[in-house]
Amino acid sequence: MSHAAAGYTRHGGAPVPKAGPFYRYSATFLGATMWFWLFYRAKHDWKQWVGIEHPWDHAH
Repeated sequence: MSHAAAGYTRHGGAPVPKAGPFYRYSATFLGATMWFWLFYRAKHDWKQWVGIEHPWDHAH
């Protein structure tokens, strides 16, 4: 017996819902903000990221 005629497919993929424009633009904005922040911190703190100097190794 085949039940595919009733509109059910056993191994079919799950339907992906469509996101509204607010969610798409918000996700793009927040993702871009994250990357800009990472690049900004890398520009200023690259020596700590690489391990050349430590934050506690400065003169008082």
